[in-house]
Amino acid sequence: MFRGTFFHSLDDKARVAVPRKFRDVLPAGPGDARVVVTKSVGPGARTLDVYPMEEWQALEDRIRQMPQFQDRTRTFKRLYLHPAQELVLDAQGRILLPQDLRNAISLQKEAVFTGDLEKFLIWSKEDWQAQADADDSTSQTLSFDDIGI
Repeated sequence: MFRGTFFHSLDDKARVAVPRKFRDVLPAGPGDARVVVTKSVGPGARTLDVYPMEEWQALEDRIRQMPQFQDRTRTFKRLYLHPAQELVLDAQGRILLPQDLRNAISLQKEAVFTGDLEKFLIWSKEDWQAQADADDSTSQTLSFDDIGI
C-alpha cells in the first residue's frame, strides 16, 4: 500500500524520481518496475493517478465488466483509459512523464507524490498546496463517523 507525502523535482528531461517508499512497494524483478499513469477524473481532479501494473490490470478487468455500450462507460474510458500510459522506472527509480500528462496538471518543476492505498498520486506543488490549505479548514469539521469508519 502507498502511504505518505513526498516532494521531488523534475530534471531537465522531465524525469522524476519515484519516492523510495513507493518503489519498495512496486515489483522489483527485471522489467517489473512498470506503472500506468493517467489523468484523474472527477470534480476538481488535478492529479495523475499512478498504478502498479498488477493494480492497473485488475482495474481493467473491472472496466471490462461494465456495460460497454452505455454512454457513461464510453465517457469514462475516454477520460481515464485513453490518456493512460505505461511507464518504466529506470535504474535510478525515475519515470519520464510525457508532456501531455504534465500539461494536464500544470506540472512544471516541483512534483508532490501522495499515497492513495493501491495507487499513488502526482500533483503539481501549487495544486497540492491549494488542496492542503482547503483540507486544513475542512479537517475541523470532518470526523471518522462522517465517512462511515
